Amino acid sequence: MNSSLSLEEIVLINNLLYCENLGGPKGTFLSPIQESKTIGDYVNGVLRKAADIVDDEEYSTGVTGAEYKEILWSIKPNEHLRNIIIREVHYESEGAGGGRSAYLFDPSSNEAIVAFKGTQSDAEWIDNVSGLYQVPTQFQENALKWFQSLDFEGCDIITVTGHSKGGNKSKYITIMDEHVDNCFSFDGQGFSDEFIKRNATRIVKNKSKILNIIAESDFVNILLNDVGTRQFYLGTNFGRLGFAENHCANAVLFFDNTGAMCLWKAKGQDKKMKDLDVMLNSFIRSYEMSVRENVANMLGNIIVCAKAGDADKIADTFSDERYSDSAADLLAYVLRYKEEKPEMVASVREILKQNGFNTGMLGVIDFITNHDIILELIGKNKKAMITILKKRHVKEATVSFLERHTDLFDFIVLVSQKMRKIDPRRYSGSDLEAEDAEKDMSIHEKLGISRRKLSFIMAAAVLIIMLILVLVLVFK
Repeated sequence: MNSSLSLEEIVLINNLLYCENLGGPKGTFLSPIQESKTIGDYVNGVLRKAADIVDDEEYSTGVTGAEYKEILWSIKPNEHLRNIIIREVHYESEGAGGGRSAYLFDPSSNEAIVAFKGTQSDAEWIDNVSGLYQVPTQFQENALKWFQSLDFEGCDIITVTGHSKGGNKSKYITIMDEHVDNCFSFDGQGFSDEFIKRNATRIVKNKSKILNIIAESDFVNILLNDVGTRQFYLGTNFGRLGFAENHCANAVLFFDNTGAMCLWKAKGQDKKMKDLDVMLNSFIRSYEMSVRENVANMLGNIIVCAKAGDADKIADTFSDERYSDSAADLLAYVLRYKEEKPEMVASVREILKQNGFNTGMLGVIDFITNHDIILELIGKNKKAMITILKKRHVKEATVSFLERHTDLFDFIVLVSQKMRKIDPRRYSGSDLEAEDAEKDMSIHEKLGISRRKLSFIMAAAVLIIMLILVLVLVFK
């Protein structure tokens, strides 16, 4: 990799993309009014109005005014970062998810830096999980088209970067466009098995350009198969948002007593995240690509509700006829999976607890789905089941939650029925490597034979064999 930027500078740039209305409208970094200015111009302008930035106000998810001032003061003495020019700010239309990005230029090295902000809207959250069934997703393609529209004349180095969804867009562009020299994906999710298989040759060729900067407890990077080198970093202790703060862009920032920012390497990935990564991959592989859209819609809806902190709407997702079948599949898979790897459920419980969710709900479902006879007899008898739960001294808050969502009992019965059909050992949860996908390329792909032709050839071969057998029997 030949970027002139340090990893600390890359992370600071990604944090700048989230700066909005710091001290007023001119405090938004991704604004057309910043075009042709330098990062130093922006930082100086905001710090002149530092008194107007409220320390304990949250200016982007999980990041307060006091924390943004800390970030900006760490940039101020960095001459290299200050002199980077903001050439263009780009907004996708609302219909295309409203994604935001910037084209920056480093005159000291003639380096183009194309930076993508993380998930901007609910539509982009849903696009995040669309990768389960779409190759590519609409917003990945939008990012590539904008990147390819840029004028890189006079640029000796082209670097792409982004946080969260922006990190995924950066990796996608690097795989699909050979002009990219460096990619720094910051907590960006990966790609489906189908994407890896379809683009295996491109990935093998370009993945050395990709460095994944990952907070050790980040929960977005674990989605699907990652591509490129992975380096984990310590995250700051989470507070107001609980576990969700592990995905904030400033999660890996540490400051010394002089205000200088640094990153601290971690020994590896948080075990909870590693467990969850393997389980989700295994679950997703239990579905054919053609039927994953329902699963993706269900996950997208849960993510949007969770982001809004609406536990009741999450529960409603389970009973909504649009999502209940896929949600039951997921829960049944988790409960069967724990029979093979009980530490997985322990990890899930800890994550939910750290997020402030009532983990007693998981215990109730666990109890019911492991008592098939009782469930078959009275599972849909809501009053009887509530009585049993009370006798088993389930927490009052959990019982009252179920009483508010009595339609969940039908869902619980469905989960129990699905558990009997699931074998969680059937599919590996390890990330699919592009090299393995290349080796496992099917015969028809190696020979350039279409699926239809291959099916015809196989059918003809079977008929010929059958005809030979008949002739042998007749003339024996």
